[in-house]
Order: sequence, then structure tokens, then C-alpha cells
Amino acid sequence: MSCESFVNGEGFYNRLHLKSIMQILNLLHMKKNMIAVLTIVSIVFQYCSGKDAVTTNTSTTNNTIPVTTNTARTPTLPSTPYSYANQGLPSHIAQVLAAQDNTPADNPVTDHGATLGRVLFYDVQLSKTNTISCSSCHQPALSFSDSAVKSKGFAGGLTNRHSMPLVNLRFYKSGKMFWDERAATLEQQVLMPVQDMTEMGLTLDELQQKVAAQSYYPALFQNAFGSTQVTSERIAKALAQFLRSIVTTQAKYDLVKQGQAQFTPDEAAGENLFLNAGNITCAACHTPPMFITSSPAAAFGLPDATDQGINGTRAFKSSSLRNVANTAPYFHNGSVRSLQNMLAGTNGAIPQHTVAPRDVQRLLAFMQTLTDGTSILQEKYSNPFK
Repeated sequence: MSCESFVNGEGFYNRLHLKSIMQILNLLHMKKNMIAVLTIVSIVFQYCSGKDAVTTNTSTTNNTIPVTTNTARTPTLPSTPYSYANQGLPSHIAQVLAAQDNTPADNPVTDHGATLGRVLFYDVQLSKTNTISCSSCHQPALSFSDSAVKSKGFAGGLTNRHSMPLVNLRFYKSGKMFWDERAATLEQQVLMPVQDMTEMGLTLDELQQKVAAQSYYPALFQNAFGSTQVTSERIAKALAQFLRSIVTTQAKYDLVKQGQAQFTPDEAAGENLFLNAGNITCAACHTPPMFITSSPAAAFGLPDATDQGINGTRAFKSSSLRNVANTAPYFHNGSVRSLQNMLAGTNGAIPQHTVAPRDVQRLLAFMQTLTDGTSILQEKYSNPFK
């Protein structure tokens, strides 16, 4: 029976739960007609919306993984893929790309590969309960990071560390990922949250099974890899391609370096301080123009006695300062809530440096110029399921 015939009256009462019928009759008897109408509408809506998805094995008891073929939630994609491979980088960024690019020879960014990666990145099918995606902890408007100190996993548990931003990942020369650099490559990194029993909760076999069950993936895999075969390696490569394509190039800093804008006096003074005036040495760990370091990870003495970081050294990877205005809270433990606190040396941040209040304001002014609110909000980086 269709929703239309259901609403129009065909078999209406024999479709309603007995308890619901009694509830409505009681309401009518009490002459609360409006409430009764609203109740009927609610039940009809639940019935109709329940017809939208065809589900096989949705039980989560006994650790059963729900494998859902969802005909209502499908991605909307352009007939011709967006351009991901040709990023059109400005010269001041293109010059450093060759020296810092961690893209492997066997996984260059392609338009079709990154398109598949975009769909995977936003697909809740990559979690055990079909409730979260990669984007749940890495939100585009926040430079693909999270405003929460620690992010929630599929069952409500919290991650061990704050979510790192995912912009400009291809410029991390070593290729090592996570705060503790435990992933040797981006291709390795993208599968680890999927397999984490707090974050997304799947094995690689379950991941392949769930992705293969979705009707929209065969064509995407065919376009990206030349066949419809779904493997965890292909999933990793596609996700890595999408993430490497996310590069910020339209901050005020970039416009200044291209001769299209000028710094204010405070911004110019802040840049001078950033580049080592006054022995502040911000650039030692955040090297322009991508504000990413190729130096070893650093130990800042942050107030977190339980997290030992890289190999027990309490050292952590330095995150890029690109889009830093959008990525609070800061550091691996999310312990610093604002840029001003970070620069002023409060909350235990960078205790070896004391910055004068006037210089804090100048550094703040300069660091604000590193934020690009345009590039990351392009349609090609957005959620295709909306």
C-alpha cells in the first residue's frame, strides 16, 4: 500500500497500532480535537517516513553491524566532477609544494578519486551504527576540526585527544599523521578512526561490506579505479585524495603575498614578530607559507600528565596555523580556548616564551590574516548528502 492510499483512507484503521487508536479515541471523547489531529498526523508521518529506507539486518544486538541500503539518502553529485587535481596554487605556495608534498606516486589526486573520497568522508555508513561520519569530528566550517575538546564516537564515548584540522595535509613533509604521528602516511591514517572502537567501530571487512551494499558506490569506484571492486585500500586512497585536495589559498596573507592587498601596521608588525623578531620564534614550528614545520615534534609542557605523546616523550606534532582563527580549542588536549590565551602564555601554553601584551595584539592581528573562509567552503568540499 502506498503512502497516498494510506493517507486517503484505504486500510487506514487496520494500519494503526491499537494503542494509538485508543489514544486518539480518548482524545476525541475529551473534545481535544486539535491534539487528536496532531497525533494522527504524527503517526502517518512515522509510517510514511519509515517506507523511505530498505534495511537489511538493522539489529545491533550481539555486535551485529547494520548494513543498510538507503534509497533516500544518496549523494547529489555534478555530472562532470569538480576539479580537484588542478588546484591552481598561487606561486608563493606552488614553490614549496614540490619540497613538502607527501603525495605518494601510486595515489595522485584525481577528480574522480577525490569525488569518491568526498562521498566516503560524509557517509555515516562508515560507522557501526550509521550515525556518524568522518565529518562529524572534522567539520568544514571549522577547517575540518571540532569545537569540542574531545569528540563523540558512535556510542557516545569520547576520543582521547582533540580533533586536528584537516586542511593542507599534503604539505606535511614527513607524511606522518595524528598528534602522536603514529600513522606513517595519510592513506594509513584515514582507516584508523574507522577501526577505532570508540570512534566509528568497524573492522575493515565490515567497512568493505557496508560500502559495497550502497547503490551509489559502484559507479564511483568504477570512475575512480576502473572497476567496481570495493577494497579497504581503495577506500583509503580515495579518502586521502579528497583530503589532500583541501588547500587554503585565499587568506589575506595570500592576497598580500600576491600583491593584491596590504597588511595593516599591526599585521605587518605581527608578521615581523612571528618571523623571529624579539626571539619569539613562532616560525620555527610554523614555517610560512603553509605554517607547517618539517622539524621534529615539540614538547610544550602542557598540563596533561596522562598523555605521553610520541614515544613517551610528551612531544606532539605541530599543527598548521592556516585557518587558526577557526580551529579553537588548541593543542592536542584542547586545553587552550583562545588565540589570545595561547599567545599570552596562559593555560600552560608555550611556557618558555613571555610575550608583551602589545606584541600579543600584533601577533593576533597577523595570525588572523592566515584564515581563509572561502576555499574550504567551496561546494566540492561540502556534504553531498544534503
